[in-house]
Amino acid sequence: MVAVQDSTSPSHYLAEKPSSSFSISSAASATSAGTPRSGGSRLLFGEIDTTSERSADSYASVCNLVLSDSSTFLRFWLTDECRDPLISLLPASDLANLRLVCHDFSVRAAPALFSDLSITFKPNTFTKPSKQAALQRLGFHVKKLTFNLPHTKETFLPPLIEPETGDELSYTYIPRIQPLAIRQPRYGDWETTEILTRQYPPLFHAATNVDAFVQAFSAFVNLSHLAVACPGYAPSMRYRRSAVDFALTSIRIAVERNCLNSLDTLTLSPVHPGAFVSLTPLLGLGATPASTRRWARIKHLNIHADNLPPDTDNAEQLKLLQAYLAIFKRNLKSFNFQWNSYKGPLPIHQSRASAQTKHPALATPRPSSAPDARPKPHQWQTGLYFPHLRQLEMENATASAAEISAVVALHKRTLEELNLQAIDLTDGTWEQAFAPLVKMAAKSQKVTTEVAEIPIMLSPTTGAGFPRSLERVEVVEQTATGRRSFRASRWLGKLSQATPKTPLLPSVAAGLATKKMKSGIIGCENPVKRVFKGIPWM
Repeated sequence: MVAVQDSTSPSHYLAEKPSSSFSISSAASATSAGTPRSGGSRLLFGEIDTTSERSADSYASVCNLVLSDSSTFLRFWLTDECRDPLISLLPASDLANLRLVCHDFSVRAAPALFSDLSITFKPNTFTKPSKQAALQRLGFHVKKLTFNLPHTKETFLPPLIEPETGDELSYTYIPRIQPLAIRQPRYGDWETTEILTRQYPPLFHAATNVDAFVQAFSAFVNLSHLAVACPGYAPSMRYRRSAVDFALTSIRIAVERNCLNSLDTLTLSPVHPGAFVSLTPLLGLGATPASTRRWARIKHLNIHADNLPPDTDNAEQLKLLQAYLAIFKRNLKSFNFQWNSYKGPLPIHQSRASAQTKHPALATPRPSSAPDARPKPHQWQTGLYFPHLRQLEMENATASAAEISAVVALHKRTLEELNLQAIDLTDGTWEQAFAPLVKMAAKSQKVTTEVAEIPIMLSPTTGAGFPRSLERVEVVEQTATGRRSFRASRWLGKLSQATPKTPLLPSVAAGLATKKMKSGIIGCENPVKRVFKGIPWM
């Protein structure tokens, strides 16, 4: 197993999570490793046998503190702002040696050392209990997991031969998720199980052990990035069975059966053409109704696929690839695709011929009541639509200007970054390919308007209104002393308008009216006398 490190190099394990672990000396670790309570797992210096009968107080007094005579070093090590940058800059080999110093160093260096874990699949990767226990201890820190499945001579499987007649046997693989009983055959019946056990290598039996994969992936509770690499593929082995395909099926089932809520990034680099058969849950190999929803949570997808030579027909490969990409349509935000060795077509563009020959099992009907939010393309524009796609990168492909224009037109509302590397145009120009983006930019320029503040001044005559009909015009008379005189009717009207809105006491109101009348009569004695002339009491 290379889940932690190779067998030739010393393995470094973590006992428990940092929040719940204590300290222990190297002697106690060595003693506990040899006891049956250790469960077959090897414990290193500074680790604890959780099944030991020693008290927690005795553990805390041994290595819980960093023993150093330098107060400067202690102040540096116990400060998070100083210690964490140092640990992040150390290489993996130094971090592994740092964990051997004491328990505190082991706990502090574990998250940085095991955040990026690489596993090379071998027959005993997930079968030994000690390695499963090691994954349970360090899997809490794993953020990115790289699973290497190289194509070698041992991975390709020979044909099954009937021992008595010498005829070739056909075998259909059915994944078994539940643990098998003691007296139950592993591969259907006893005869098939015996033939597979004798003729197939141990790598095949390790790849079909789905329960071991499910148990191993249950330790990666904080996994956010899963990378699968299948290097060493040869096109001449296209139609041969390989243990790599069975291991890919087990990986897919393990991801679907575990609650990996943080997983949002998937990388397949490199991957052979037949891998999409094992990775697609729609084909039904151990899939459940929730399998597609599990993979639909992926937001970032990176695929570097091996392409077949130009003289071979790759139509079936393109159909399988497009059926696999259709699973991620719901939440995919960034997509990076590259053809290895030979140039191939655009994976997200679908020609009319391939659309008509699509297998009915891969069709995803939409309810008639639900409205379609996708912008309706032209008749010649068919392809996969990702409603939340923001970043698209294609490399080493061949396409026409119409195909690129169709892809851009479908995603122009959400696409923020488009990167095309080593793309050969079979027809048209790049101006025609990016025509939808140019039209959108020109349309946005036409809509822009200029806003400015312009002051407006009105003349006094414009604002003055004309006298209304039947309105009493005020007559102003200038006396010899320079005081203006008003008509009594107008003056009495002003008195009525000047009355306060709030009610006043009778005595206060009478005094206010008398004061106003006295101030208004000054200078207007003669007009008042003419108004009240002829009254007996005057």
